[in-house]
Amino acid sequence: MIKFFRHIRQQLLSEGKTGKYFKYAIGEIVLVVIGILIALQINTVKNKNDKRSEEITHLENILSDLKQDKSELIKIIDRRQSKTESATIMESYYHTKKVDSLNRYYFHWTNVLMWETHNPSLVTFKELINSGKLSTLTNENVKQLLLQIDYNYNQMFELRNHLYHDYTDYFYKPFGDFIDYENGLKAFLEPNAKIELSREDVEIALKSKRIKNGFTLARLNNQLLSQQLTDILTKVDSTIVLVEQEIKK
Repeated sequence: MIKFFRHIRQQLLSEGKTGKYFKYAIGEIVLVVIGILIALQINTVKNKNDKRSEEITHLENILSDLKQDKSELIKIIDRRQSKTESATIMESYYHTKKVDSLNRYYFHWTNVLMWETHNPSLVTFKELINSGKLSTLTNENVKQLLLQIDYNYNQMFELRNHLYHDYTDYFYKPFGDFIDYENGLKAFLEPNAKIELSREDVEIALKSKRIKNGFTLARLNNQLLSQQLTDILTKVDSTIVLVEQEIKK
C-alpha cells in the first residue's frame, strides 16, 4: 500500500501537479480503501450470521429429533424391563415344574417372545455426517455427545441382533412346532379373559432344556439392553440441555 502511494505521488510530481491535487488524490484513494474495508466487514458479518442461522436450524432439528428419541427410549426401556421380569417368571417354572395359571404362563410367554425394537430418531445428525457438514455445529460438547450416542446405539444394535438370533433358535423354531400363538396373544391382550389354553403344550415346553436356556438368555440380554438404553437416555437428556442452551445464545 505504501509503495502504491509513493507511485501515485511520483506520477503527480512528474506531471507537475501541486500539493493540493496530491492531497485530493490521496483522499480519494483513502475513501476507496475505507469503502472496500467496510464492504469486507459487512460481508464477513453477513457470512457469520448466515452460518449461525444455518447452525440454529440444524440445532433446532437435532433438538426435535432428540426429544422424539427420548420419548421412544422411555417406552422401549419399560418394555425391556417388563420382558426381563417375564423371562424371570418363565425361567422359574423350570425350577418348580409347576404352572398354577395357564393364563399367567401364556401372558408372560407372549410378553417375552413378542419382538419389539427401537431405532433412533437422529435423522439430522446422520444427515450432517453424511453430507460432511458436522463442522457447522460449533459446540464441541454437543458434537461429542451426539457421537457418543451414535456409538452406544451401534453397540446396542449388536446385542439386539444377537438376541434376535437367540429368539429364533431357542423360541420361534421349537415353539412353532407345538404351541398355539393365537391363544398366547389373546392371553396377553386380555389377561383376565377365559381362554381354553393347552396344558399339554405347556408340559412339552417344560421338558425342553433348549427353551429353558432361551428364557435364561432372554432374561440376561433384555436386562443388558435395558441398561444400554438407559445409558443412552442419560446422554440424550444431557444433549437436550446443551442444545437448548446453545440455541438461546
